[in-house]
Order: sequence, then C-alpha cells, then structure tokens
Amino acid sequence: MISGLIPTSTDLAESKVSSGDVANANELGKNDFLKLLVAQLEAQNPLDPQKAEDFSAQLAQFSSLEQLTNVNENLKQIESFEQAVNNSSLVNLVGKNVDSPGDRIDYNTGDTKTLNFSLSEEAAQVAVDIFDSTGAKVTTLTLSNQVAGANQAIWNGNDGEGKPVSSGAYTFKVKAQSLSGEEIPAQTFISGKITDVIFDKDGAQAIINGQKTAVSEISRVSI
Repeated sequence: MISGLIPTSTDLAESKVSSGDVANANELGKNDFLKLLVAQLEAQNPLDPQKAEDFSAQLAQFSSLEQLTNVNENLKQIESFEQAVNNSSLVNLVGKNVDSPGDRIDYNTGDTKTLNFSLSEEAAQVAVDIFDSTGAKVTTLTLSNQVAGANQAIWNGNDGEGKPVSSGAYTFKVKAQSLSGEEIPAQTFISGKITDVIFDKDGAQAIINGQKTAVSEISRVSI
C-alpha cells in the first residue's frame, strides 16, 4: 500500500504549519498594501495632495511586492511538483532487497538467521546478545578477531541451553572490545524486502521486515 504519493494542498498546508514556515498572520500582503494606498489617497488633504514622485515610489513598492508574492507562489508549485516526482521514484523500491540500520529478527522455527553488523575498527572480542519480544536475553553469540567494517554472526535459532526457540520477533545488540579491552562502537543492520513505502510528516519511510526505516538510511539496494 502506497499512501500520500502526491501531496495535496492540505498536505502542503499541514507541512508548512508543522515546520513553522507559514507567514505570520500579522504580516501585510499585497491586498493589504493596496487598501492602505487607496485609504491614504482618499484621506489626503486636497489643498496639499501627495507629490507625484512619492505616489510613484509607493506604486513601485506595490509592484515589487506583487512580483515577490507571485515568485513565492511559483516556488511552492515547483516544490510540490518535485516532491511528487521524488515520491513516485521511491515507489520503485517496493519489492527490492535492502540493508538498513536496525536490530529486528523475524524468526520462524527451523530458520538460520544471519545477523549483520558493522565495526568502526578491528575487534578482539564481539558478543551478540539476542532478546525475545519481552526483552529477556535468549542467548549470546561470541565471536573473535572481527575486522573493521561489515561483519556477520550466524544464529541457529537455539537459546543459551541449546534448545530451539519459538517463532516470533527478536532483537539483537552487539558489544565489541579491542585487544586492550576498550569498547568499540558497533552498528546493527537488518536485511529484508521492502513491502511498503509511506510518506508522512517525517518524510519517506520504508517498511522492512515490519520495521519502519527512513529511506535515507538504506545503505544497499538489490533485486
């Protein structure tokens, strides 16, 4: 299901309100400026009318204001068009296999799962903790001598006692240490197929293995 593909005028209005881009209600527009100009002409002293050069200057200001207003409206239309084109192109991601930051594991009994993670530098010891949907630790996978960059851990679906776990949603976290025992930053990734692309106030979001992920965070796309 693809929602919000082409933004409506209401969507754009809400977007502007949320980002604080709407002009302040106290600001004057070109219609207000014209009303003030007419009121000034009606109220001027017939014995001391406004000089021609002053009137011409005010007309020039009004003309400039109108042009700027028209430019602003054109920019809004261009923004809407570009957003629609960008949203349309993102629909092509549906059905593609991707990698993105995440920690979710959708496990079915009998499966063997590959858990992907990245290290900022070489690690002497790596512990991959796996948790069930309640947050309870299921098991820990221990690895050694992992290189900087992309790495993998294989989980056979057993808990810490070697018993198969039930099907369900699990998560994993990675702890890595250097030879000197210092902690090394680690980033977990999920691999899966995009089933939906959603456009909301936070931008384009892809649904991967049931988990919402910003499209901008996807690091790899394949067929």
